[in-house]
Amino acid sequence: MKRLIACVSLVAAATTAAMSSTPAHTTAPHANAKGAATKTVAKAPRCKVAPADEYFGKLKMSILGIRNTIKDQGLKVDVDPDKASTTFNAIALTEDAIHDWEHKYPCDTWIPGSIFALEHYYTKIHTADGVKHVHAVFAWLRHDYPKHRLIAGARQEDGSASATSPAMATGTDAGAPPATVTGGVGLPPPGPPPATLPGGQAAPTPYPGTAPASVVNAQQQSATPKPHH
Repeated sequence: MKRLIACVSLVAAATTAAMSSTPAHTTAPHANAKGAATKTVAKAPRCKVAPADEYFGKLKMSILGIRNTIKDQGLKVDVDPDKASTTFNAIALTEDAIHDWEHKYPCDTWIPGSIFALEHYYTKIHTADGVKHVHAVFAWLRHDYPKHRLIAGARQEDGSASATSPAMATGTDAGAPPATVTGGVGLPPPGPPPATLPGGQAAPTPYPGTAPASVVNAQQQSATPKPHH
């Protein structure tokens, strides 16, 4: 019996020594079969609005100055159409300021409204040049902000542009001479008139579009403009 116990003890001791001498198996970290590729999602460009104290164009106009100038010059034409030529210089400088504004802040939600106001001003200039400017400004608005809610109204004004004043068209004051723009000053050329495509649609704006394509495609306009700081 003592010999049996001694044999069992020797076998157990040998087994323990053999296990301690065997190197532990190291499990290699599991490699991702797909390489664990990290996808980089391109962020959309952040849209900014122009601050109220920034100035644009040759005349260094603020965004409020641009809107007020268009409104004031339009009222002058309403009061005395014969003196419309006195408003042309201010409007030309205002239009230059809008182009500069759009170039720097193409996502600004006040820009489409200012372009539409400019088109409305030109509908009051009942001359061939005035009609050309209406078409050009509408093409500009439609090209750069095709999804904006003002497009429908702008299209109506574009279609109603006429070189004949409403008074002449209705025969009012038939005995009076037709109203003319005095001073011999004409509107600056708006660029080549928009070409007509099959189906009656106008070609892209004769003005170079300043809004990037990514902005035009992603333009999401709200019913009320965002506040300017």
